[in-house]
Amino acid sequence: MRETAFWQRTQGFGVTSRADIERIYNLRWFGRWTNSVTFSQKSQGVSMSAFDLMRGFATRRAIALELEIDGQTDAQVPLHNYGTKFAYRQAVLRKWLIMEVRTSVSWPKDLPQQERRVSPGVGMGFEMLSGRTSFFARPVTF
Repeated sequence: MRETAFWQRTQGFGVTSRADIERIYNLRWFGRWTNSVTFSQKSQGVSMSAFDLMRGFATRRAIALELEIDGQTDAQVPLHNYGTKFAYRQAVLRKWLIMEVRTSVSWPKDLPQQERRVSPGVGMGFEMLSGRTSFFARPVTF
C-alpha cells in the first residue's frame, strides 16, 4: 500500500492510493496486481488496474505480459482504455546491456460519440546496468 500527496499544474492538489499484491509461483513466475485511485482538484476517481506476469530465464532473458484497464468515474466515458502489452528482454553484446522489444494492443475511447478502435503499438528500448545492479525480468517500457 502506498499513499502519495501531490500537486501538478494540470491536476492541482491531489492524492493517489495504490495497492500492489505480488506473488511468486514455482520460483519461476512473478505475478503482480496493481490498483490505483487518484482524487485531485480537477478530477475525481481516476482509477487504474493492471495485472503483470513475468518470467526470468537463467540466460539473462525474460518475458512479461500486462493486462491493463483505466478510467475515471466522473468522466463522460468512465472506461477510458483497456489493453495488453508483451515484452521480451535479453542481454545483448555485454552482460550490462539489455535490449527490450515490446508490443501492445489497446482500445482507447475519449469521447462518448467515439467508437473504440484498436490501437496497436511496438517499441524497442535499451537498459544499461551499472555497478551492482542485476538483471530483472520487469520491463522498462511498461
